[in-house]
Amino acid sequence: MIQLKRLTGICSLSLLLLFGGCDEIFECIFNINPEIHNKQLLIGFVGERYSDIVTAEISNEVNDNDYDYFFDVIGELPPGIFYDFNRRSVEFFGTPEETGTYRFTVELFVEGYDYDGYDRSPTCSESTVREFTIQVVE
Repeated sequence: MIQLKRLTGICSLSLLLLFGGCDEIFECIFNINPEIHNKQLLIGFVGERYSDIVTAEISNEVNDNDYDYFFDVIGELPPGIFYDFNRRSVEFFGTPEETGTYRFTVELFVEGYDYDGYDRSPTCSESTVREFTIQVVE
């Protein structure tokens, strides 16, 4: 009975590798995932220039520069604050106009490029989201 279970497990793993490809398995085993760095954004002051940056990487991947990073910012930014997407970061800049606490999320999608085109599953997970807050005071 134990040998039958072991044989079933080996056959299942073999089929998974044959039809699913071993790349996805290794990506999950080694936790190769997109990551938005956790940080507290700077406090903004009404009428004063503001600038801060959120960076990203692919964890446990030495060639994370070989991936394309696609960001989205969802939620309310302080009036007068804008954002720009750079290669592996989102820059927030401008001059805040109103006090308040503004919460939003930054979403990141990644794709890896190979010679045949875009690989639809370059990492264990293709995206990640992180919440941020910008507080604006007088």
